[in-house]
Amino acid sequence: MMTMLEKKKVLLAEDDSSMRRFIEITLQNAGFEVLAAEDGLTAMQIALETEIDALVADAIMPNMSGFDLCRMLGDRQIPCIILSGLNENNSESDLAYVFLTKDTNLKEELLAVLQKLL
Repeated sequence: MMTMLEKKKVLLAEDDSSMRRFIEITLQNAGFEVLAAEDGLTAMQIALETEIDALVADAIMPNMSGFDLCRMLGDRQIPCIILSGLNENNSESDLAYVFLTKDTNLKEELLAVLQKLL
């Protein structure tokens, strides 16, 4: 577990409220500070106003996709994790991010990837 001084800030952008809450609780229980947004535009506003250590974003959201969000934050060298309900990676190859599928292993995979990136 991380101490208060080491607490990393993760920006979570997810339009599905139950999935957003599940991921938020998962990350908080693992010791992360979570800033949650219900769409890409809100997440972008938060990212511009706050120093964040990582981004976890749904691939497809209203106002701005997770891919667009990662692209716009690309110059800040923030690790991006894209979540999708789809089982395929229809990735946009110019982006540097980790792609995870929303399935039964999401909790374990997400925490493992975040620990590795941070």
